[in-house]
Amino acid sequence: MSLLTRFARQWIAGETLDDAVARARKENRDGIGVVINFLGEHVKDEAEADKNIEENLRILRAIEEAKINAALSIKLTQLGLEINKNLCLSNVEKIAGSAAGKNVFVWIDMENSPYTQDTVDVYLDVLKKYSNVGIAIQANLRRSESDVKSIAASLGVIRLVKGAYRENEEIAYTSRSDITKNFSRLMAYLFYKSPSFAVATHDDLLINEAIEANKAHKKRLEFQMLMGVREELKRGLVKEGLTVVDYIPYGRNWFPYTTRRLRERKRNILLMLRSVFDV
Repeated sequence: MSLLTRFARQWIAGETLDDAVARARKENRDGIGVVINFLGEHVKDEAEADKNIEENLRILRAIEEAKINAALSIKLTQLGLEINKNLCLSNVEKIAGSAAGKNVFVWIDMENSPYTQDTVDVYLDVLKKYSNVGIAIQANLRRSESDVKSIAASLGVIRLVKGAYRENEEIAYTSRSDITKNFSRLMAYLFYKSPSFAVATHDDLLINEAIEANKAHKKRLEFQMLMGVREELKRGLVKEGLTVVDYIPYGRNWFPYTTRRLRERKRNILLMLRSVFDV
C-alpha cells in the first residue's frame, strides 16, 4: 500500500461500495448511523456525470438490500453542475426520487464559494418535489445567515458545518474563533426555526452547546462527524442516547477530500501519521 493510500485510509472506507457498506455495518452495530458518499467532483463530461448518477443509484439499492441505517450524500459538481445547471437539477431529482421510494435521506454537500448559490438554488428546487433532501451550510461564509433563513423558511433541512474550503476574507470568516461564533449563532437560529437539523462538527464546545440547547427545544437533532475522527466521542454520545452519524466516503478520487481534512485541523496530521506508522 502506498504512503498516500495509507494516509487516505484514515478517512476513506476504501475504493468500492462494498467497503463502504462493510464500514456502515460496523458503525450500525455500535449504534451509529452513516452517510455514504461516493468521492468525486468537478465533472465536465456528461457521460462521466451519468456514470456518477448510476453509482449513487447503486448506493441506494445497496442501502435498501443491506438494510443498513444510512443516508446518501452527493456533490453537485460530480453530477454535472459545471456542465449545465438544469442538467444537474434533473440528475439530483432522479436520485432524490429513487431515494424517496426507498425511504433514504439524501444530503447535498456544499462545495467552495463559486458553487454556493447554484447549490442552494438546486436544493430549493428539489425540495419543492422531495422532502427527503437536506443541504450542508458552511458557517465560515458570511452569506450563510441569509441562506439558513431562506432554507428554514422553505422547511429545508440543514447540516451545519464549519467549512472545509479556504475562502477570501471578503466573503468568509477566516479565524477559528469567528467561525465558531457564527456557527453558534446559526445553530441558535435553527433551534428556534427548524424542527430537524444536523450539527456536523467535532468541536466539544459546540457539541455541548447543542446538547444543552436541545434540552429545552427538543428538536430532531443529530450529530454528524467524519469517519476516522473523534471515535471515542461518537460512542460516548451514543451512550448518552444521542443520535450520531458517521460520514463514510469511498472511491478512487480520494485525494481532494483527504487534503481538505488535513487543512482543517493540525490534529488530523497526527491522526494520519498514526495510521501510517501504526503508533
